[in-house]
Amino acid sequence: MKIVHLTESLKIGGAEKLISLLCRLQRRQGHDPSVHCLFQMGILGEELRAEGFEVIVHQPPALKIMRTVYRGLKQRAPEVVHCHNATATILGALPARLAGVKSILATRHGLVSPPYSLRRELKFAMASRWCNWIVAVCEQAKQNLCAAPLAARRKVVRVYNAVAPLPAKEARLPEKRGLTLLHVARLSAVKDQATLLRAFALARARMPELRMWIVGDGPLRAELEGAAQDLGIHGSVTFFGEQADPCPFYAAADLFVLSSVTEGIPISLLEALSAGLPAVATDVGGMAEIARLSGAVAVVSPSNPNALADAILQIAQSPAELPRLRDMARQCYLQYFTLERMADEYMRLYQGLPLL
Repeated sequence: MKIVHLTESLKIGGAEKLISLLCRLQRRQGHDPSVHCLFQMGILGEELRAEGFEVIVHQPPALKIMRTVYRGLKQRAPEVVHCHNATATILGALPARLAGVKSILATRHGLVSPPYSLRRELKFAMASRWCNWIVAVCEQAKQNLCAAPLAARRKVVRVYNAVAPLPAKEARLPEKRGLTLLHVARLSAVKDQATLLRAFALARARMPELRMWIVGDGPLRAELEGAAQDLGIHGSVTFFGEQADPCPFYAAADLFVLSSVTEGIPISLLEALSAGLPAVATDVGGMAEIARLSGAVAVVSPSNPNALADAILQIAQSPAELPRLRDMARQCYLQYFTLERMADEYMRLYQGLPLL
């Protein structure tokens, strides 16, 4: 089966990483996947191209992109076009239908929560009329999509995001002293690392041996490093910046933490589960769903450093419970969030079949 994944770019990000993993698995399964990037390729696109995948980059303005997408799809004649997120759907669904593609999907990788951007959601609603299915990545996102203006509710289904299991790798990491927390995310306002640092300071005041590793980069890095200094925790918090391979961090840490104010199903949390890491996360998006499915994730209200600190300490001060929580995390991953499970569900949708 010829499958075209349509996306804005293939930078290092959760949705982009998922697209590259899905392409690799689909090729191993005997299909012929390729990627059309609307604006730029990105490092993951370069990796796919080096592996022999067809990766095509289009250029603005929008009308030109729609015309070149149509021509590219007409030439390749895929059975499936899988649009990832709103912009790819808005610019790609109609050209795909005009090119004669039989199966068109749109996946929204975020939460799509109110208040809606009316203009954007109306554009998406019109474009999604050309889609066979509209995919949400968690139940909350599904509810949000169904409530959006002019939503094609009967087309909306839920397919959980997924990750490949992380290989065990060793790396030169700081010497561990006490229980180590791990946070993997872009350093930006929606991830609310300011609350995370305040929570860590509160927890460390009661448990001085706590340490935290922060993996990721972004516009708030300097501000957050300054906040760590001001809170007096700079000696216990290490900022590692962007890491192309986070596997050693997941393998070495004891507890995963997320402090986001909005999420869908974060890839980093799924990676933590695959590595057998229990987690503390904010109760936004699909995090509560993962908590219910796993039993190894504690959720707290967002922007609440006291609640986050208490949840961290509850786990950190019960080290005998960690092996059981680790096993529950792995079992949750294996049951709900494997790449193979996600690919199988997408394949049913590609073939026009309802999900089981």
